[in-house]
Amino acid sequence: MKKADENATLMNGVETTGPARDDVPETFGQFLYNKKNGTVLGRNGKSWFQIIVFYIIFYALLAAFWLACLTIFLKTLDPKVPRFYGKGTIIGVNPGVGYQPWLKERPDSTLIQYNLQDQSTWKPYVDQMKTYLDKYDSNATETRECGAGDSNDDLEKNPDALPCRFDLNVFEKGCSEKSEYGFKSGKPCVIISLNRLIGWRPTDFPANSVPEEVKDRYKAGSIAINCQGATNVDKEHIGKVTYMPPNGIDGRFYPYVFTKGYQQPIAMVKFDTIPRNKLVIVECRAYALNIEHDISSRLGMVYFEVMVEDKKVEAKKEL
Repeated sequence: MKKADENATLMNGVETTGPARDDVPETFGQFLYNKKNGTVLGRNGKSWFQIIVFYIIFYALLAAFWLACLTIFLKTLDPKVPRFYGKGTIIGVNPGVGYQPWLKERPDSTLIQYNLQDQSTWKPYVDQMKTYLDKYDSNATETRECGAGDSNDDLEKNPDALPCRFDLNVFEKGCSEKSEYGFKSGKPCVIISLNRLIGWRPTDFPANSVPEEVKDRYKAGSIAINCQGATNVDKEHIGKVTYMPPNGIDGRFYPYVFTKGYQQPIAMVKFDTIPRNKLVIVECRAYALNIEHDISSRLGMVYFEVMVEDKKVEAKKEL
């Protein structure tokens, strides 16, 4: 057998019966389908069957190996607790501070701006506040009443324990749905909350080391909230701020445990005398001994802007 015939046999899986390729070059059409040799794309039926079976087995084993690895990996995960959390991890031990209303339609904006004379400008904020607070009533049956001496400590020990129910009645005076959360009257209310950290609970300040900003409102077991202007100009314009409740976020609702029905504790700040038609940058900080404040990384604080306009709405011209 000529060398060219041997090469053709090895490549195509079939012996050539005609002249060698060196003698009669194969055209592209013959490569697609060679009637004389009974090949398609250079392979006969037996060769195609063998290679298809090989790849079916190969990819089946590859998929089985991948699924086995994925199953083993998922078995090592706890659906309730992150694999890495706490000190030295990206999650850390310092809770972040968040606020509401935050409009999903403007995810990159921290500006709360509306016109007192135009209901359509403040209605989205009222709707967002209502939506956020409605969840506290929707899962009330999955919680329990907690008295002054109760807390969520049982959640860490007993998986069947129910979390404490957060009572929204503390916001009834001035920051409720009835008053449209103060937006209609030009005294907007803003919800302040802490990020959920597994197992975190506030540490009390020693009696002689409570920060001056919250000294008159601080209560052991709670996280005090203080909001002020971010700059000296903002501090002059922010006016009177009312805290609900005065002590801040109730520490009885900690630690956070991933469980059905858990209700995140919150506090509200009401801007009673914020000026009209002026932009005020607000800085709100949470205070507990184990909460650090860092301006560069925004640890333990949150910034947002408030602008309450009072301008006559011009009637839209009909085309």
